[in-house]
Amino acid sequence: MALPRGLEEATPMDYIQVSLAEAIPEQARDYASARIGSLDRYAPDRVDFAWVNLTADKTVIHAHARLDLKWVEVQAYAEGHTVTEVIDLVRERMRRQLVSMRDVLVHN
Repeated sequence: MALPRGLEEATPMDYIQVSLAEAIPEQARDYASARIGSLDRYAPDRVDFAWVNLTADKTVIHAHARLDLKWVEVQAYAEGHTVTEVIDLVRERMRRQLVSMRDVLVHN
């Protein structure tokens, strides 16, 4: 699996744990680390830990991700037909939650 342009150089952050089911290619670990690791810029507080779990059944790939911030946990789930699709979907769902949290804090 080739990484999209610009992510080839990305280095996984230390606080990200990526778990892969047997059916998921090992290259998915780097892609998930890069995509989920880039979410810290949207977080309203420091991200203490990030976790991504990728599993698959016969026709669908599942991604479950969690970010532990100092005062709250953010979770998202996605499913799709390719590894990059589910990682990108779960990342976008988490990004929206983080931006929403940050906007609430700024306006209060």
